[in-house]
Amino acid sequence: MSKQVQPAAAKPQKASLSMDPQYIGRLVGTLTGVCLVVALLLGIVNYVTKPLIDASQKAKQDAAMARVLPADEYIPWEGTLPEHVTALYQASASGTALGWVAETSASGSQGIIEMMVGVSMDGRVTGVSVVSHSETPNIGSKVVDDQSVLDRFIGMSHEGGEITVNAGTNRFDGISGATYSSKGVAAGVNAALAAVGQLS
Repeated sequence: MSKQVQPAAAKPQKASLSMDPQYIGRLVGTLTGVCLVVALLLGIVNYVTKPLIDASQKAKQDAAMARVLPADEYIPWEGTLPEHVTALYQASASGTALGWVAETSASGSQGIIEMMVGVSMDGRVTGVSVVSHSETPNIGSKVVDDQSVLDRFIGMSHEGGEITVNAGTNRFDGISGATYSSKGVAAGVNAALAAVGQLS
């Protein structure tokens, strides 16, 4: 009894995909147009909001400078600045130099702490004001958001060496559980004192 040979199954033909060049052109044109409109809108929003953001930031910085060393004017100092100091201003009133205000930036426990530090003509801290930070609420914020803690730096100088946290002869007593935040603020204050010390 002979077996019947089954014919081999035909292989399925792959469907060929053809795109209409005109369709592709329209699609590319539409996507390009959408991108251009979005870019234009972002540019308009930036044009409108940037001056407002800059003005708000400047007002915040001016208030911080006035808080650490009240003066009639703050004249930017041009020159090489040490690490952690982003700007330095000479504070004066009625033409008399009162001291310096340093804008500093140092690492805290969760990111950068930006602050203003006032320094008198004899090299002593007149005030510290934190401008921005990302420290943990109820931990690091107990240092950077509490002005009574920051005011502990007032009167300190580099006469006894750099300010250290919770140790040493020139010590700043930080907040328990917020050592890194305390060290960050101390680093900013030390940088300010070092910058002013270079000028004398």
